[in-house]
Amino acid sequence: MFTGIHEHTIDKKGRTSLPARFRADLVTGAYISVGIDKNLVIYPTQYFEKLGAEISALNLADPIARMYRRRMFNKAEPIEFDANGRFLIPPFLRDEFNLADGDKIIFAGSDEYIELWTQEEWKKAEEMVFYNDQITTEFARLMSPHT
Repeated sequence: MFTGIHEHTIDKKGRTSLPARFRADLVTGAYISVGIDKNLVIYPTQYFEKLGAEISALNLADPIARMYRRRMFNKAEPIEFDANGRFLIPPFLRDEFNLADGDKIIFAGSDEYIELWTQEEWKKAEEMVFYNDQITTEFARLMSPHT
């Protein structure tokens, strides 16, 4: 389970370092892809393959299903970690998210995957998730027993 918030930087080669506490859960590999909320997501290989099977089972005749496939797979790349936990963020993802040498990024553990945010987008997401009474009310609805 991935938990916690960690800040790291991008180096001049486009690499960053995976937080040490996340490394043991990614020894079998990982994928990086575009997230749904203006972020990147790092999926353990096994979880990504499970999602892939579920998405592949969707009806190809459905245009929304095809768009979802594109969103999940077109920009997904396997990533490899060096002995220090560093990995390369693919250039096309760095360009899309305006990530450059020295930029600070946020790794946010989200149970079965890791979200990777720019500082600017993380501040927006954090404000929405942690300091919005309406969202807190919606969370309560999610947690109530389904009848």
